[in-house]
Amino acid sequence: MKNKLERLSPKIMAIPAWIFLAFFSIIPLIYVLSTSLTNSTLAQPFKDFVWFSNYKQAVLDENFKRSLTNTFVFAFVVTTLETLLGFLLAYAVRGIRGLSTILRSIALLPMFTPPVAVSMIWKLIYDPNSGLMNHYLMKWGLTKGLIAFLGDPKLAFPSIIFADLWQWTPFCFILCYAALQALPKAPFEAAEVDGASGWMVFRRLTLPLVLPQVIVVFLFKLLISLKVFDLVYMLTFGGPGNTTQVASFYIYRVAFKQFNTGYAAALSFLMLLIITIVATLVTKGREIIMRRSE
Repeated sequence: MKNKLERLSPKIMAIPAWIFLAFFSIIPLIYVLSTSLTNSTLAQPFKDFVWFSNYKQAVLDENFKRSLTNTFVFAFVVTTLETLLGFLLAYAVRGIRGLSTILRSIALLPMFTPPVAVSMIWKLIYDPNSGLMNHYLMKWGLTKGLIAFLGDPKLAFPSIIFADLWQWTPFCFILCYAALQALPKAPFEAAEVDGASGWMVFRRLTLPLVLPQVIVVFLFKLLISLKVFDLVYMLTFGGPGNTTQVASFYIYRVAFKQFNTGYAAALSFLMLLIITIVATLVTKGREIIMRRSE
């Protein structure tokens, strides 16, 4: 009897976690999937069962395809830049205790700032009439006139990317710094005794040892970036035109501006599948790199 209780105790202890998972993940997922098979609206949920018509429409929807392209361009650009900058900054200050402590404290500020506040700060900075960006560009003679950063189709997307870099590079810096600090000391002490150069130590020891952790940081930030909504909503509202419209914002428009919740549910489920595939590919890539490093 005692042995049986010991075998069952882990399963019994996991019951609250399963209930939590079912209530907050599985049930909403089933609801979204079932809604996507209907012609639902905000006023009439589960109206007219249409099977996979919404998914067929999504495959042919040029606006959705463009928003997906914008999403992946944004996600991979900002994630690559932020992970690279965060790692380089963490590597540069890893041995300077006083400086690293100050930088870690400063790095927390953008992360603690609400996304809406970050968006408003950068909206004021980019303002063509009174913004700091135009003020200093003209003061230094880099431009001859005022620039509407958020109103120019060529500059709006890079402007959003720059704002995201400011907010999330500290996140990558802190995680990369923690990964560097967790590296074993023995190999580096042996390399120092053997007289290995700094570049050789970095190429042969630091990079191979820390790369799996950096890929995890990349994956975390990529998943966050694929869900970007607040910066686009506050800075450009998807404009000018649809040049900065990302998938999450397009789904918002379909659901709460066009009131087509059935189609929005189908788009949401497709987006979930796409993000799952991307995350799986990145994870598999990390496993391959870890096997080769071993």
